Amino acid sequence: MVIVIVAVMTPIAYILTHKTEERGTDDVMLIELWQIDGFEGGKGSRAKFLSDAAKKCFSGKNIYFNVTSLSATAARENLALGHKPDLISYNAGFSGIENYVNQSFGYTTWCNGAYCIIALDASADFSDVNLQNTVINAGKDNLVEVAAAVAGLGGAARESSVNAYLKLLDGSYRYLLGTQRDIYRFISRKVEYSVKPLTGFNDLYQNISVLTHDKERCAAAEIFIDYLVENNNVKSLGLFSGNTVYDDNQSMANLAAAEYSYRLTSYCSEDYISQLKNAAPSGDINKIKNLLK
Repeated sequence: MVIVIVAVMTPIAYILTHKTEERGTDDVMLIELWQIDGFEGGKGSRAKFLSDAAKKCFSGKNIYFNVTSLSATAARENLALGHKPDLISYNAGFSGIENYVNQSFGYTTWCNGAYCIIALDASADFSDVNLQNTVINAGKDNLVEVAAAVAGLGGAARESSVNAYLKLLDGSYRYLLGTQRDIYRFISRKVEYSVKPLTGFNDLYQNISVLTHDKERCAAAEIFIDYLVENNNVKSLGLFSGNTVYDDNQSMANLAAAEYSYRLTSYCSEDYISQLKNAAPSGDINKIKNLLK
């Protein structure tokens, strides 16, 4: 019997129609894992990374992972229709899974990103960063508006990720509030740049949670999560973890070492995320800090 591990890349919402394959006479277990890219990575595919990690973790065993890449909207729609995976990898702040997570496991962060200010000047000291000369990479489902507000840049212009990058390149702005993804854009472009980590707030955390309550599947999920945390080197993704060393790029090394005054690491309710988003444009830093306590 041949089991194929598939990573399905899905840019738009759709409804899953297949269910986890039942174990047959050979006692084969197929684990369903959903990957949600709620924030831009650095490079590469997190879904493929997870699929490859599962192959290594369970090499020689009859345990296989089907890794499916979903948008946040598609994941919520599928859960509402009763389609539930065994595991889900998602961004911090993701709402809609609160009532599905197996609370015996909670959540585990397996990698993270970081916010930063980028200048196309190798000697920039960032002393003149202000609302007028800075453009914000609007990101995906991450709370960049909160990061900007905490950094005193809540009123700066926001553009889509590619537009923000291009407007820094063409000189429309002197600085870009972005992430590690933007660093890799400039590396690919082979231009000089400087980076200043933003340490006020971070929500760029990739978590993994167990949803199944099946005893044997929970056991396999726990083995995989432990393996993912202890053995993963997410440098291939341009992201960070406790095991990732950037000895060839000082900017990435500085981001890897950053510590934050405020963090949002867990899944949240939709109402809580709305409160944070509503507080950011008003510049109510005290309200934001109180919400993040």
